Amino acid sequence: MAKIKAHSLTGRITPELMRIAFRNVNRNRGAAGIDKVSIAWFASNLEPNLLALMRCLKDWTDQAQPLRRVHSPKGDGNTRPLGIPAVRDRVAQEVVRLLLSPLFERIFHHDSYGFRPKRNCPMAVERV
Repeated sequence: MAKIKAHSLTGRITPELMRIAFRNVNRNRGAAGIDKVSIAWFASNLEPNLLALMRCLKDWTDQAQPLRRVHSPKGDGNTRPLGIPAVRDRVAQEVVRLLLSPLFERIFHHDSYGFRPKRNCPMAVERV
């Protein structure tokens, strides 16, 4: 396997990558984070929001906000705690995922199934 060289990834953060990341976050929908900024509100001023986030990612000044804690009901009457990140933080996380996934997918073991694209638990069980 060829050795992969990855230098600074901040140079690969482009306005187009930011828009792709937002589209992916938007597709998943989801609730507003602790800042109460919804996806719709973020989208209403999309380009300035994405450019501001891109600047923060490139100069390493982005600071994730605390998660908003909600309790989701389970079937047995109990609840499950969930942490909901702010939309801006979800977009930043998606940018990082888009940059890192192609680099690491190539070096993961073929029989690794955890948290991998197009792989799931039933596939792992079938492989075993």
